[in-house]
Amino acid sequence: MAVENKPVEATRTSEMPITWYSWIIIALCMLSYAVSFVDRNVWSTAIPVAAPAMKLSMTAAGGLMTAFYIGYVVANFVSGWFVDRFGPRLTLGLSSLVTGLFTLLLPFGNSYATLFILRIIAGAGSGALFSAGVKFQLGWFPKSARATAMGIMMTGPTLGSAIASGALAPVIRTSGWQTAFTYAGIMTIVVALAVLLFAKERGIAKASPKGAIGAGSGDATKPVTTQSFLSLVLKRSFLLGCIACFLSIGANQGFTTWIIAYFTKVRGFSLVVAGGIFAASSMVGLFGPTLAGFLCDLLKRRKAVCLVGAVGVALIIVALALTTNTSVLWGIMLVRGLIGPFLGIPLNTLQAESVAGPQAGSAMGFYNGIAQLGSVVFPIGLGLILDLTANNYFIVLMAIAITYLLCGTLIAFMDEKRATIVNTKTATA
Repeated sequence: MAVENKPVEATRTSEMPITWYSWIIIALCMLSYAVSFVDRNVWSTAIPVAAPAMKLSMTAAGGLMTAFYIGYVVANFVSGWFVDRFGPRLTLGLSSLVTGLFTLLLPFGNSYATLFILRIIAGAGSGALFSAGVKFQLGWFPKSARATAMGIMMTGPTLGSAIASGALAPVIRTSGWQTAFTYAGIMTIVVALAVLLFAKERGIAKASPKGAIGAGSGDATKPVTTQSFLSLVLKRSFLLGCIACFLSIGANQGFTTWIIAYFTKVRGFSLVVAGGIFAASSMVGLFGPTLAGFLCDLLKRRKAVCLVGAVGVALIIVALALTTNTSVLWGIMLVRGLIGPFLGIPLNTLQAESVAGPQAGSAMGFYNGIAQLGSVVFPIGLGLILDLTANNYFIVLMAIAITYLLCGTLIAFMDEKRATIVNTKTATA
């Protein structure tokens, strides 16, 4: 009997080839991250002006950064389910609209409590960023290019940080910190609408109706259950990655929250110059995530690049605390911008590949929720250290450096299988 040749349809867990629209998708993910980081980090730029005007202690000022991450962390634990159930396009687009709207409302807050609540809700809106982005990557990029895709997406935080510190510092100086939040909110709403209008889903990135099958990496036989979810996220190596990312993100957010205050209060730079230094570092850092991802895919290794990032950034933070030369300080910040992503990008990719499947959104939401607790703890914790030590920034910088070394130690004990190139099935965008 003759066998009819039919086109092979890619399943949810099959790898699909890169198309031109893959790059549109990853660009939308990158821009979503960028505007979210404008929303969250514009407060760091505003602290030197806003905190004295509002008569806030450093602990209270750090608390408004922490508030964003309270909402962000809580939302991460639940948004992954929405990504898996309703798809990344709708979830990411609508949640980003929430972030933009409540960032726009922040200038109308008339008390610290109101500002705190608005920041919590804005942060909750950004909770779907990571799980939606990973789900898009799994659907639009094969394993052989996935770290590169992760690197491009994670250029967004660097771009957003550069805008928050570089472009919005002059706005804060001339028009007030409230105006900067208005600009940030408008940017976010524009990008959210672009995601809703132009993002597409395919393969594993498509919404999974209730009761869909396929619980794990390449496994289309197991039902999606709580047990299958727990089997993904409670693996020893995955949990080590969660803790390592918690420390890494906490250290990075603590650094971002207080570095401009350090430059203005300790080094004597004006707000514009301080913002310019950080923005320059961020602009150089635009190349870091993609370079880190490219090296991971080229070497077919993740952990080695992670370790270079952890040790390298720790040494840079120590050098920053010890140098008294302004030119050297500029150089140190530029190098940090370039190699900083060498820790996070391969770690994220390692974690995503270990849970690839229909529950990837939920698993990566869990991972990012644990990791982003660092953004809740570190800004306010380091602010408390500053209050208790009469603004001793040297102690804060040393704490950050030690945290990065702890990250590297944990990653050294994680599992890694050598990445291989998988034959993809023919599919259309």
